[in-house]
Amino acid sequence: MSMLRHCPAAQVFPVLALLACMAATPTRAQVDGQVVDTPLLLIADAIHIGHAHGIVAGPIAEQFRRQFNASGLLTVDVSTVRALRNPECKRLKLVWSQAGARTPNGLDTAVLTTEMNICADGSPPGDSE
Repeated sequence: MSMLRHCPAAQVFPVLALLACMAATPTRAQVDGQVVDTPLLLIADAIHIGHAHGIVAGPIAEQFRRQFNASGLLTVDVSTVRALRNPECKRLKLVWSQAGARTPNGLDTAVLTTEMNICADGSPPGDSE
């Protein structure tokens, strides 16, 4: 297991900042397992059916590629952690992975797991959530 699986916060801040802006970026596909520019449609699927999976392209993928010095496709698995008061909003777990990350021990898969409270339209839930 590489150190990428346990990244210090200093390494992932650029990625997390980019993820925070993802809701404003247009998407390309609406089908689980397809290529998307942002995970917003996958987030909506996970909110409505409990899970989604896709390949992410565009600026988010480029940031991951630079951050982890990786060559593989960026995939994301999105699943519901728990419901919030608004039925269109959930706490979601996003597991990002990208193969071909260069480490001192050779190539490995970079994995970043995040959780967020988010609504199906990409907006944050209200303060009461």
